[in-house]
Amino acid sequence: MPATGAWVAAWIAAVVYATLYPWAGWREPGRWMFAFLSEPWPRWWTGFDVAVNVAAYLPLGLLLSAWLARRLSLAMAAAAILATVGAAALSLALECAQALLPARVPSRLDLLANAAGGAVGALIAASIGRRRIEQWPHWLAESLPLAPNPTPGLLLLCAWLVAQLYPQPLVFATGDLVSAWASIPGNPVHPWLSGWMLPHELEPFAEAAGVSMTVLAVGMLTHDLLREGARGATRAVAVPIVAAVAIKTAASAAYLGQANAFGWLSAGAQGGLLAGIVALLLLGWVGRRPRLWLAIAALFTATALFNLAPPNAYYLSMRTSWGGGAWTNFHGLLRALSIAWPFAAMAWCAWRLRRTARRRL
Repeated sequence: MPATGAWVAAWIAAVVYATLYPWAGWREPGRWMFAFLSEPWPRWWTGFDVAVNVAAYLPLGLLLSAWLARRLSLAMAAAAILATVGAAALSLALECAQALLPARVPSRLDLLANAAGGAVGALIAASIGRRRIEQWPHWLAESLPLAPNPTPGLLLLCAWLVAQLYPQPLVFATGDLVSAWASIPGNPVHPWLSGWMLPHELEPFAEAAGVSMTVLAVGMLTHDLLREGARGATRAVAVPIVAAVAIKTAASAAYLGQANAFGWLSAGAQGGLLAGIVALLLLGWVGRRPRLWLAIAALFTATALFNLAPPNAYYLSMRTSWGGGAWTNFHGLLRALSIAWPFAAMAWCAWRLRRTARRRL
């Protein structure tokens, strides 16, 4: 799949998941599913809600326009019109599907905002031109020392960075299946698993080990995206780590106040960051296949530790400040990314290992 098509598919999947979150309590509609189109305007709405709905569909209109122009050999203006119609149709289908969920309410205002976002993105695409939009991966590859076809790996790294906005039991704690299971009413942790849970006094050490393993794994994944022997590899590997630190700090400041911007940086997190960076410097010379095996081992170890360790105080304070409202859909998307990311990353590494093995034959 071309790079533009991959980004379109990923964006549509994110929009669908966020719109239909929490994906529970499906029921038969109590009324006609299109009834919301003729209902009065909602009494309560905010500019923030409208802006989020517009922003969610703007990239879709832009990317879909470029993809349709290439796929169907259309003029950019015709592709922009089709992309606008497609974005509006997707929004209409999802708004109707919300009638099947008790926690969701279909809204004509949301539909219009989504359609407007798709139209704005399509207009931007028409003004920029298909070739310039499609050239951005090539420009990125020329500006950075990236290997050919880096799109899937870049998507994984972007997903990890976005997942850092979600309150996690420990720093960088993705793949936390135990907390996700225990958060569902009526699903207590199994007594057998409780026996394996680490005591609270070991939480800093577990966090340090998990953070160091995650930093190592992300560094190895970044290495895999780079051309062999490329200059600036060390700086490129540091980019996602630095970005994750910045995202964690910004999220802490947003939810707990500027005075607590570095509240996430516990002693365990500091030790883990330092140990992970040292490990990256020591292991940066290994070949592609050893790097992929290292990434799988580090991700498996970190995920196991994050599932067995108790949450830290920062997580508990973040949970009390993490609300719903306008962030409900975004919350669901972040939670899904946070849970699924290490397993997707391990699957990607396994696929890369299989591919490199075939090249040797």
